[in-house]
Amino acid sequence: MALRNATMVQRHFTVEQVAATSGVPVRTVRSYMANDETEVREPTLSNALSIACVLGPVAVNGVLALIGYGGAKPLDEPDAIQPMQIVATGMQHFAVIAEAAADNRIDHTEEQRTTEAADGIIATFLPLSSAGRAK
Repeated sequence: MALRNATMVQRHFTVEQVAATSGVPVRTVRSYMANDETEVREPTLSNALSIACVLGPVAVNGVLALIGYGGAKPLDEPDAIQPMQIVATGMQHFAVIAEAAADNRIDHTEEQRTTEAADGIIATFLPLSSAGRAK
């Protein structure tokens, strides 16, 4: 559950502090955090948002993502690779190089733009490469 995995320890809150600040009873907060899966209660949306507001933006966004609100997604998840966007962006960079190289050379006035375009190609396609995945 998102609230159990949230940042209570990182933000140095006790269960009692979360309960007092969120307005959710201590016993209820503890039931949401139970280690025994058979005893875990899922919070109401109201309680989940109240507790998440205490825990901070990552928890709030996580709750919003769970309910599918406004395209929210957990902040700690990497963006999904969008192949068509990568190709479209890459093509813009290739077009700069193709235009400069149309006369079969890249002169000093074109060098800066083509270098930036080449760097853009690398940055754009890096997520698809093995180097981009080896983080």
